[in-house]
Parts: sequence; structure tokens; C-alpha cells
Amino acid sequence: MGPIRRLLLIVSILLAVLLSGCQNAFGFINAKWISEITLDYEPLDGKQAAGPFESRTFTDPAFIKVMADAMNGSKRIQGKLDYGVEFRMKLTYGDGYTEGYILNLGEDRGNRGLLVPEDNSGKGYSVSVKNADKLRKLVYDEESSGADAGGLEAAQASVTVNGPVTVSRNDLLPVTGMHRYLNLQLLQGQYSEDWTTPSALGGRSWSGTFRLAVSDEQGEAISSFALSRYFTEELSFGELFQIRFGDYNGDGNPDFTIGQYGSSNGSFFKLFTLNMDNYSIRELNIQGATELFISSEDRHSVKLGQVDGGFKAGRYDNALGKQVEDLYRWDGNASKFIKQ
Repeated sequence: MGPIRRLLLIVSILLAVLLSGCQNAFGFINAKWISEITLDYEPLDGKQAAGPFESRTFTDPAFIKVMADAMNGSKRIQGKLDYGVEFRMKLTYGDGYTEGYILNLGEDRGNRGLLVPEDNSGKGYSVSVKNADKLRKLVYDEESSGADAGGLEAAQASVTVNGPVTVSRNDLLPVTGMHRYLNLQLLQGQYSEDWTTPSALGGRSWSGTFRLAVSDEQGEAISSFALSRYFTEELSFGELFQIRFGDYNGDGNPDFTIGQYGSSNGSFFKLFTLNMDNYSIRELNIQGATELFISSEDRHSVKLGQVDGGFKAGRYDNALGKQVEDLYRWDGNASKFIKQ
């Protein structure tokens, strides 16, 4: 890379950070700089499975933009990485400069993607479900693999929503003894339908900015909680559902989980509590974890197994090839759940 190009790249990165905040360790990926993207398929875990192609070079600006958006929206994964290789990806810029990455998507919709720089294999970045699904549509779907931007947008057509639209309405009478309602509401985002995908993410979908709101019988607001701020990725719910309650820390207030689809093995859940005195909501912290992976048929809210002073939750462990159960107990001094 020449000195002028390097200077322009540094200036652009600084501007991107100043204007939009820290995004990822790649810096800002400008789709207009990229001339082509090559994907070389390698079966995950060495399995000789048929891939969509052995090697393919994409020059379509629509594909390059989708990839750049996915990279710019990726989030750093903390902790040790354990992954195979699905695609080796090479970005080629207009001046011939290249960058190598490992890209893991899988064929199943609704899963996050993984992106790892080849020159630093210990750093991984999570690609959001929304962006990963866009890439899967272009990489794995033969009918749309050569589609232009118009075809991609048509396949993912949605209706803009300016809410509030209630996705989950929950009568708190059985929980608090009062006729109050806890509502999960979409404030701004999209509603879409996909009846062609035979997966857990097919059908209806509400995505965007959500809140939790408590109201009385007349619909008057009592409290509000900005739920989307507690998740690093855009929230998406694929069905109307009921929130499951339990008192897991033993303080007399109802606790509940809100989850996002993770894979066919389960979902990622966060734990919240509702203060019965003023109906305020806060997150319950878990030591060493920002979320819990739980295997359950309930995708968006699950009732945890209640034990003395805490809860237990089951998950499928791919490394062991079986279901395991984790136990967490509440530490009042630390104000968090600790894994036992």
C-alpha cells in the first residue's frame, strides 16, 4: 500500500471513529475501495461436506457493500476462541493491496457469523444475525447468488414500523397481585414475513428498537425500560410470546428472561427483575457472562429451574455432545449470580 493511500486510510478511520464511535478493530471498511472479494470454501472441522462452491470471486458492488456493512457492524468477541474454518476470504483493493480473513456463516438462518483476521487468529468478531443472514442469502442460495442489489432487497422486503407495537403482553396479576401489564414493544424498526425458509427464523419477524413498559388497566404508563440498550445487536422477535417469571435471587420481586435466537441448540438470554414497589426494571448481573446460552423450545423467554438461592439452566454442549446443566447462586454482597 502506498504512502498516500495509507494516509487516506488513516484519515478515513479517524473520521469514522469520531463520527460513529468505535466499531471494530478493522477500522472502517469502505466498500468503494474494494474491487473484489474471493471466498475459498473449506469444510468446517475437516468434514468433507459439499459447499456452495470451491472458490468464487465476487465483483458485484451489491455483494461487496453487504460484506463491508457486515464487517463494519461486527463486534469483538471477548475470551478464547475455538473455531473451524468455513471460508477463507480475501479482500482485494483497487491498488492491489489484499487482506485475508476467516469467515464462518453456516447455512442455517438465524445464527451469528464469525470473522477472524488471518494475521491475528486470536481475535474474533461476531457478525450480527441480520448481516449474517444477508450474506448467507448471497453465498448459499443458488437462485440469488448472482442477484443484484434490487433482487436482494426484494427478497428481504419489510414494512417500516413506527410504534409502539406490542409483541408480548403479560398480565402481572398472578405475579404481583395487581392488575398491571408488562409489555414488550417495538418502538421503531421493521416487520417482515418469510414463509419460504424452513427454519426457526422463518415466518414473522419484528426487529428494531424495543422497550419494556408497565401500564395499568386503562393503559396509562407506569414505567418504561429501554431494553435495546442492554443488547449489543439489534433485537429481533419471531413470534408473539409470553414472558416467564420466577424469583431467582429470593428478594420477593419477579425475575424474568428475554432471549435472542442463537442456533438450533438454543438462545442467548439476559436476566431482568421487576421492582414491585415502583415497577422499575433492571438487569440482574451474572459473574463472568453478559448472557446465558440456554437450550429450550422457548426462544424469547424461558422459566429457569429454581433452586435454593439461585437457578439452574440446561444447554447443549457441542464439545461434549450432550446436554449439561449449569447452577447459579445469588451473591447478595456482590449483587450478582455466580456460577457454582
